[in-house]
Amino acid sequence: MLRIPVDTDPGAFVADVPDVHLSADLGRVSSTGSERMVLLGGYRSALETFGATLPPGALHIAEEHGSAFHSPLQRHITDFLAPTLDAMTFRDPRVPVHSCMERKALTTGEEIRDLFRRNPTDPVSVPHMIGGLEDAGTQLGLVLGPAAFGTFQNADFPVVHVESPDHVFEAMTAVYDFGIDLPPVEPTSSETVAG
Repeated sequence: MLRIPVDTDPGAFVADVPDVHLSADLGRVSSTGSERMVLLGGYRSALETFGATLPPGALHIAEEHGSAFHSPLQRHITDFLAPTLDAMTFRDPRVPVHSCMERKALTTGEEIRDLFRRNPTDPVSVPHMIGGLEDAGTQLGLVLGPAAFGTFQNADFPVVHVESPDHVFEAMTAVYDFGIDLPPVEPTSSETVAG
């Protein structure tokens, strides 16, 4: 993890650093809004060499992680998953899925497949995802599973963290508390309606 000036292009910041890759742009993190947090991926030795060029303590290298998520070092995972993803049927989503790869709503099954193909090796961006959700007029965000939840607090809409099944009730309560009218869900042709 590394904090950089908010106006710095995160990818360009490490573009010329051998064997160090941008894994995630988590967006603004400082109270003044002057810094953004980025996650880097690479071999530990390359990260340590890069860290030595920065002020002491600027780069935090997590001891507990042995994987370089969202980086080219995960190509073996992409290769392993490719036959499975190619064989799967991806349907167009009923509700647009907002990409964490670029500021874009995914509306087709092929776009969803592409997201799964690229996710292991390409950097992700919380600002891209939040920006897309804001563009779509999102009223409430749900962050599902373990996540660096604080990075979602910069959204223009309320966000609820659902880290475990115990939090589902809180999420449903938030829908009511924020006065959000949920549209009816129309069954697909393969679903039957009881009654």
